[in-house]
Amino acid sequence: MLSRALAMSAEKPNFLSQPEVKNIYFYRNGDPYYEPRRLVINSKRVSTFDTLLREVTGGVRAPFGAVRSIYTPRAGHRVQTLEHLRSGEQYVAAGRERFKKIDYLQIGTRKKRALQTNGELKPVPQSRVIVSARFLKPIKEPCTIFVVANGDVLNPAVRLLIPSRVIGQFEQILEMITERMGLRIVGGVWSLYTFEGTLVMDGKELENGQFYVAVGRDKFRKLPYSDLLFNKPIGMKRVNGSKAASLPPIYQYRRQNGDVSTNTS
Repeated sequence: MLSRALAMSAEKPNFLSQPEVKNIYFYRNGDPYYEPRRLVINSKRVSTFDTLLREVTGGVRAPFGAVRSIYTPRAGHRVQTLEHLRSGEQYVAAGRERFKKIDYLQIGTRKKRALQTNGELKPVPQSRVIVSARFLKPIKEPCTIFVVANGDVLNPAVRLLIPSRVIGQFEQILEMITERMGLRIVGGVWSLYTFEGTLVMDGKELENGQFYVAVGRDKFRKLPYSDLLFNKPIGMKRVNGSKAASLPPIYQYRRQNGDVSTNTS
């Protein structure tokens, strides 16, 4: 009977013999922004203090390299055995350097206070990006264009200076062109085209120093405006889609009552 009882007791699991598991939190020595890293220490796998140091080294991945020492966060007492580590407690992982005394226990709470102020998210101090004031607003410059009336290859092109504040107001730009063109377009300017026949939909599409065709209620008339209005000088080129042409094309002009005309002589 005694042997049978011993055999039955041997078959039943002994919960008291299960390996001890500890949840321990580790800071980096001297790092005021590193929140504690939780490590699960299983006594069956981590049976020596040297094994613990290797586990902590891989867990915190500190810039000083391998963890050689473990300290208490408040007083900086050095922990030298596994038995002195308590589950749920916080410790400081260090290398060969001395313990650096900072307020480790307030690292997480300081970050939360920085992020939650009156219910609004605010940047953490170390994540702020200081930008020069010159990059906060886009640089805006006036735009000068030259406009001819739709189908008109006899009259000179009209020079129009568009202030930077008006660039985004295309309807106002059309009104300015209407006033400048006068009786050349009956009923006012309704649309604006490039010489190639591309419709301009926004003032931001206008290129400084380029020529355009003002169109009223009628359809755009695709004519060889460039050849009929002026003699094309040598070296006149324009790259499609490029806005690098900040200066007007190199044509020969002579002024007539504020307008720009071509020199055909």
